[in-house]
Amino acid sequence: MALEAEDIRRLDERAQQVGARIGWDLRFRVAPNPEYVGITAGPSEVFVLGPAKLSDLAAHDIDLDLDALERGERVIRADEDGDPRLL
Repeated sequence: MALEAEDIRRLDERAQQVGARIGWDLRFRVAPNPEYVGITAGPSEVFVLGPAKLSDLAAHDIDLDLDALERGERVIRADEDGDPRLL
C-alpha cells in the first residue's frame, strides 16, 4: 500500500511547516521500501519518527505526532552525539 504523490507532498509540506515553527528542518520521507515512511530532522536527515509500515497507520500517526510537536507536547532535542531525537 503506497501513498499517492499528493499525500507525500502534503505530509512533507506539513512536516516542513511544523519544523519551521519548532526550529528543526523536518521532512516526510518514504524509505527505499515504499511501504515504510517517517519523519527526518536536521541536515543529516536522521529519522526521528519511523520508518514505520504504512499498513500500521503510519501516515495517520505521523499527522498526530506533527500535531503534538506543534502544540509542544512532544519535542525534538539533540542527543549527546548531536543527533535529533523525538521525545
